[in-house]
Amino acid sequence: MGRLIPSARLAAVLLPILFLTGLSSCRLPSAHPGAEARELRRMEQKSVRARLSTDGQRLSLRFLMKGKDAFATVTIGAAANTALTFHPDAKSTAAFLGKSSAEIPVFGPAVWRSVADTLALRLAPASPSQGTLILAGGRELIAHRVRGKGVLTPLAQRPKGLKIVRKISSRELAAEVFTNRADALDRPAGTSGGMILLTGTFPELVYLDRRQHRLVFFCVPLEEAPGLPLAPLSTGTNAVRQLTSFIWRSNILAILKNPVSTTRRMVASGTSMVEAGVGRLLSRLPTGPPPPVAARPDMNPAAWNAELAKIASAPPSAAKLRLRLGGDEFFPEFIQAVQEARRSVDIQIYIFDNDDYAVSVADLLKKRAAENVRVRVLMDESASLTAAASLPESPMPADFSAPDDIDRYLRNDSKVAVRQMPMTGLSASHTKIITVDNEIAWLGGMNIGREYRYDWHDLMIEVRGPLVSWISQDFARAWARHSWGGDFAVARQNWFSTARNPTPSLAPPSVPEGAIPVQPLYTSSRKREIAQAQLAALRRAQRRVWVQNAYLSDDAFITELVNARHRGVDVRVVFPADNDNGVMAANNRALVPLLRRHGVRVFLLPGMSHVKAALYDGWACVGSANFDRLSLRVNNEFSIGFSDKSLVGDLENRLFKTDFQRSREVKSDPPSSPTDELMNALIRSVAGQL
Repeated sequence: MGRLIPSARLAAVLLPILFLTGLSSCRLPSAHPGAEARELRRMEQKSVRARLSTDGQRLSLRFLMKGKDAFATVTIGAAANTALTFHPDAKSTAAFLGKSSAEIPVFGPAVWRSVADTLALRLAPASPSQGTLILAGGRELIAHRVRGKGVLTPLAQRPKGLKIVRKISSRELAAEVFTNRADALDRPAGTSGGMILLTGTFPELVYLDRRQHRLVFFCVPLEEAPGLPLAPLSTGTNAVRQLTSFIWRSNILAILKNPVSTTRRMVASGTSMVEAGVGRLLSRLPTGPPPPVAARPDMNPAAWNAELAKIASAPPSAAKLRLRLGGDEFFPEFIQAVQEARRSVDIQIYIFDNDDYAVSVADLLKKRAAENVRVRVLMDESASLTAAASLPESPMPADFSAPDDIDRYLRNDSKVAVRQMPMTGLSASHTKIITVDNEIAWLGGMNIGREYRYDWHDLMIEVRGPLVSWISQDFARAWARHSWGGDFAVARQNWFSTARNPTPSLAPPSVPEGAIPVQPLYTSSRKREIAQAQLAALRRAQRRVWVQNAYLSDDAFITELVNARHRGVDVRVVFPADNDNGVMAANNRALVPLLRRHGVRVFLLPGMSHVKAALYDGWACVGSANFDRLSLRVNNEFSIGFSDKSLVGDLENRLFKTDFQRSREVKSDPPSSPTDELMNALIRSVAGQL
């Protein structure tokens, strides 16, 4: 996550010392409560003055803070949650506004509470046992009724027995706000024009203009609030922790606990690096222009299933799947499932961040563990430490105090069981799987943190049915591997497991209505099923190959993409326009001209996409694996394949076709010189080792 993970990945492949170098420019979240944010929340309207530019796009604020004037500005854009920018004096805010501006009214928290209560009453279902989930302003709030009045309650504090029956987005919320219903929301504080509301909570301010249909939330950014001190955890301390983790946990301790698997991963990592280098030298692309895209039927399903059965180590399993696109779809359902868990919550994640959203999830896990729900968390220590050193893209509350170690935070005064996964053999456990009560599971690309909840485009798959037991068994083995028993504990786990049922005392999940055959696929030091299956699908594809992945550097995969296009297949690749990984961003820029030269259509999706999905004719493959060396050859990864027409159609329409429309297709390439070509080749060689 964030901007530091690429440095950590590159360091893992090249030299451990780069691990430290990549951290030297980190900005740390403040661990000191933001007095400015708290003071701003307590202010009444007389303490704040606001001016709006004539075009209605720029806003300035002047308020008294600690006996002195403070100045801030903000652009009223499309984003629903925007951070204020602080300035040293009034001149800079005046320049920001332009020559013409007008003062607009500011109202205190009492008016905001009246507006919020009215809105809650509008949105709450008639039954007091039901609620509406509101996803807006960087918050997850439930609108429900208490003794006939509307109430907004944070999702994490959902009352027991309250069932969420409706979910509304920021856009739907705005539409409701701007609808006249003859109540206090029609003319808050007696006006319908532009106004500022001080909320007394996060986000600190709301800009509301019912005439222009504008509803925007503003907050004090953690990194820009004036006078905020640096956190006591220094960059050097974080780097030392990572180096200690790399030397002690990932090597010395790993060899003692896991001599067999550690040796195997080291050998596999070294071998894959050689293979990647040799493969790059030996790869040959077709010559000449590609043919037009041909209208042909899909690959033969029976022949494909027979080949897939030879590749996969596990047989297909029945499951009912649902796509959960973006944080709005996944996290509220995950939170509700944890709240309703009766027996167990198992989480295997690459990154458990320490930002405000991750801490709220940690608090919920600690609460449920205290209520005698078994909660177990597996996380990658190095990746989580690196993520803790980088601020998320969206603003956090300025008075949020981030724990310097999320592992320690989860353990302190808690029954949550936590185990760290080391970066053994210069590779990682990159799998993301979550199971609750052996009844529901999720897999895909999302970690736990604010970026995944609010900032990035990502995908998880909800799973119900017998496949959940397979996922639970995978977690049980990983949990045993990272215990003090190490490899011996895994051997014992394998010996005593029956029919791959990790919880013999519980009945395996029944086959739900609408279940389909799903093929589990794995990458590890012993298996390359995800790579083998997708390369085989690439070679068989007749009609289309659509891929979305931020990290495409494996030469074998790139070669087969080009070969498919030269067979007349419709080949499309979606890259994020704003890649979080600097090396992979450079690799993608170097790769685009090559792909386009061979007729592959390339789309740049605004922002950061962390989706790992591919369509090969009528077969889909989604999960945690990137299209790079580590994910396809060494890391522990889990993906699934399926060919159900309805679900494939859902992936086609909701993900790919939607993202094609949102993206900018690259139609031309900048002129390049021989030096540029040489540099592109060098960049692709480096990226090919990641």
